[in-house]
Amino acid sequence: MLERHPLSSAFPDMPEEDFQDLMESIKEHGQREPITLFETKVLDGWHRYRACSQLDINPMFHDYDGKDPVSFVIDLNLNRRHLSPAQKALAIVSCNTWLHEGRRATPPIGGVISKSTAELAKEAGVGTRTVERAKRLVKSGKKDVYDAVKQGAMSLYEAIKVVDGDEGTEKPVAPRLAGGVSQSKYDELLAKYEALKEENESLVDHYEEVAKELDVLRALKDNEHYARMRDMQATIDNLTEARDKWQLQVAEMKKQVAYWKKHADRKSA
Repeated sequence: MLERHPLSSAFPDMPEEDFQDLMESIKEHGQREPITLFETKVLDGWHRYRACSQLDINPMFHDYDGKDPVSFVIDLNLNRRHLSPAQKALAIVSCNTWLHEGRRATPPIGGVISKSTAELAKEAGVGTRTVERAKRLVKSGKKDVYDAVKQGAMSLYEAIKVVDGDEGTEKPVAPRLAGGVSQSKYDELLAKYEALKEENESLVDHYEEVAKELDVLRALKDNEHYARMRDMQATIDNLTEARDKWQLQVAEMKKQVAYWKKHADRKSA
């Protein structure tokens, strides 16, 4: 039985329903895409490998021969399935931790990464606050909490509470549910609420970052060099317009010369 590569395990498992659909597809049509191996572990195609194993099918493999397995895994998985901002941030932080921590952690938690928060946020497509929380969770080494966030069972906001030790404080009294409202339904809605709150915080992060960039642009607008560049651009635009007009006039004059030359040639004949 092959192991799952740490870079692959940085991303959440496929939902059970989707996995069953995958098994049915492989059972009916066979394995269509090979499984990618790296360092004798499954780098891409873990669920295909599991499905083939359960169906007692000899899977197709090929070895990864590139030079950047981190980018390879991120490109394949970051947008392949719907991931929350928390899951994206955690995956990006985990992959970069594996890259810079001796490539030994499984999952890649408890280490240090070299990229800045802004670089990781841009790579994940989330806000910097979300990445900061993901980094704190990864550095904490709390695997159970890490797995809960990775699978979407816990928000990063709640995870950081656990990391900070808030789980030891007095817990709020569970709400008394109205008749006809099941606990499972309440828990489902609560999970959705936490996910939406996470996405909202990510959007707020993006807004704050764009606002900072806008302030920089506004400051540049009042700069002397910006004013000179604006004047130069206006001069270039005017010269370009004048050139286009002259080219049209020259083209028209060439047509007239050709006409009169042709007319003159006919008279002389």
